[in-house]
Parts: sequence; C-alpha cells; structure tokens
Amino acid sequence: MLGSMITILLSAYVEIFILIVLLVAFFILRKDLPLLVSGFRLGRTIFVVLIFFYFMFIWASAVQPTLRTISVFGMLLLNLFMLYSLVQTRLERPYRDALTMISREPENHEIIRQVWRKGKIFYYFRYAWSSLFSGISPFQFLHTFATERVRSDIKDEMRRQGVQQKLVSLPMMAGYLKSQVACDENLPKEFKDLIIKTIDDFATHPWIEERVNGFLQMAAEAPEDLHFPEWLTNFEACVRAYKKQ
Repeated sequence: MLGSMITILLSAYVEIFILIVLLVAFFILRKDLPLLVSGFRLGRTIFVVLIFFYFMFIWASAVQPTLRTISVFGMLLLNLFMLYSLVQTRLERPYRDALTMISREPENHEIIRQVWRKGKIFYYFRYAWSSLFSGISPFQFLHTFATERVRSDIKDEMRRQGVQQKLVSLPMMAGYLKSQVACDENLPKEFKDLIIKTIDDFATHPWIEERVNGFLQMAAEAPEDLHFPEWLTNFEACVRAYKKQ
C-alpha cells in the first residue's frame, strides 16, 4: 500500500497535476485574504514554479534515468513546500479575522480566547520546523515565541484601529481576585465576605479605576517605563510635601 502511494507520488504527471491544484488554490486565496505573515506569497510562489519547470524540463529531456528520478523527487519536495504554505495561510485567516474582531470588541472574553487559541495554532505550525533547531525544548520555544507574537499582534492591531479600550482593566482584575478568594477553601467565610466587599469598593471607585487603568496601559504598551517611573518620583515628592504641612 505504502509502496503504491510512493510510486504514484513519484510520477511526474501526478506532480504536475498537484502543482496546478495548488496554484488554483493560491490565486483563490489571494483574492480572499490579505496575506500578511504566511509564506504563500506571489514572489516566492513564482520562484518555486520556475524551479518546478526546471525540474520538469530535466525530466522531459533525454537524460539518465537517475537524474529523471531526482527531478521528479524535486517536484515532490516543491509541492510539499507549496502545500505547507497553503495550510499555513489557511490557519492565518481565522487568526487575522479574530484580531479584527478584537479591535471592535476588546472586552469580549470569548473573542480574546479565540485570538489566543488561533494565534498559537498558527505560530506553532509556522515555526514548528524552526523550533527543532532553536537549541532549547521545541515546546518551550513554540510556547514562548507564540505568546510574544500574539501579544504583539494584539497591540499592533488595536493601535492600528485606534482603539482606546484596554484588554486588561481594573474590573477584570477585580473579577479575577474575587474568583480566587471565592475558590480558596482555606479562607473562612467571614473573611471572604470582607475581602470581596473591599475589592468591590476599590474597583467601583471612578478615580481609582482611571488611575489603575492608566497603570495597566503603561504595563501593556511600555513596560520599560515601569523601571524608571516618573510617578514614583512624583509620589515621593508629594509625601515629603505632605509631611511638612
């Protein structure tokens, strides 16, 4: 069974047919999707097709059987590369669509989950080969790289759309803290009620919410500023002035 499939795949006519199918898919995708990251690009595709034609010319010429077999094998490798780029592009589309949606509804948790899930699938697939030569665990490399890329894509998309809402806000932090308190079985009920009420009072104060959201925006967009915070200098100056009163 396997031998028969290999024999079929090593047929030049089959490889030519596969190339035609992949090229049709390529031109359909180019009309339907702005290709931003994936490898299925026009220039690269033309280069691959030219190499494919070179191998096809070798196969069609009167050369040694060994060279004809090598040329067909080269066609197979090029078709595999084209197929890899096509799958990569198909994985990119839902990710880019989710990024567009998150710029319209930045506080929709379901959309955020879709962005992270589809983004990680896309980057895991795209850099699977690179992870094998990263020098560290491939899974660790893919996880770290995909996380950074998705986070950067979210920031770039929201900045490009001019979105002012924040993905991380004080109400979201308050909800997380309350869920942690409610799920902690080691805390007494009276203490839980007190802490939850304190969190609610803190999170619903408009002045505090505005300042905390400003800090979270700084942490998300310019974390380097947290190491040299101007607000800390201002705070110390205010404390000294208050003590002199």
